[in-house]
Amino acid sequence: MSKLKLHQELAAADKAWMAEVAVVFGEREAGMARFHDRANGAPGSRLRELYNLYVKARDAYDAN
Repeated sequence: MSKLKLHQELAAADKAWMAEVAVVFGEREAGMARFHDRANGAPGSRLRELYNLYVKARDAYDAN
């Protein structure tokens, strides 16, 4: 897969995850939640599902 495609997938995963972070924590706290490891979500939650997709996309991008 091209680096561009990997970057696009990473950006889409990040956007979806952060949208859910904003729903869970509110717009004001979303950024802080992300960088203080509170935005990972509980096992089985939608937030965790999106976080896992983000991590998978990030790792694929970083591996290339």
